[in-house]
Amino acid sequence: MPYVKSSRSIFASIAAMSVAGVALAGGTHTYEQVIFEFANTAYMGGAPVPITELQIGPAQIIELRWDNVVLETNNNTGISNWGSEAFFGFQAVADGSEPQTVMVQPFPDANEGGTFGPTSGSLEVELSDLSSTPEGKVYLMSASSWVDGSGLPAGQYSSGTISIIYDPIPAPGAIVLLGIAGLAGSRRRRT
Repeated sequence: MPYVKSSRSIFASIAAMSVAGVALAGGTHTYEQVIFEFANTAYMGGAPVPITELQIGPAQIIELRWDNVVLETNNNTGISNWGSEAFFGFQAVADGSEPQTVMVQPFPDANEGGTFGPTSGSLEVELSDLSSTPEGKVYLMSASSWVDGSGLPAGQYSSGTISIIYDPIPAPGAIVLLGIAGLAGSRRRRT
């Protein structure tokens, strides 16, 4: 359930999903972010599938960030799924229309079953020219590189958060209104 939070309260608590401003280190530009909380979020073996869709409006994707992620693998067939087989990420749009999925492997050295984490990290994708869908959505995805054949979840992310950092793209009408307001303001100053 999404809701809007101020940039001050984002550091006080992390909700199931929230939107806030984020200033990147060393820069003055403020980006937006949407945060999804992993709370017993199952993942399946095989190709990436959506966990949830995030409504962010027209935007360029800047970064994928994860914090304090804990993974628990399942043993469905007598051979445990491994932590290194788990992936998560997002699907966005490249070149204006072509879907592209970006996945990360949060536990690359966990070559066994069990509980792993917490781990935190980030992946910058600003130069990849990825954006939200025409409807303003980004899809969080999960997958496992091994299919155990049981049809049951390979495991679950028991806690932690995943964040999409993005730069909103103003609607063309908003840009025109800002231009008109700027002209009107400059006219008043000259008189």
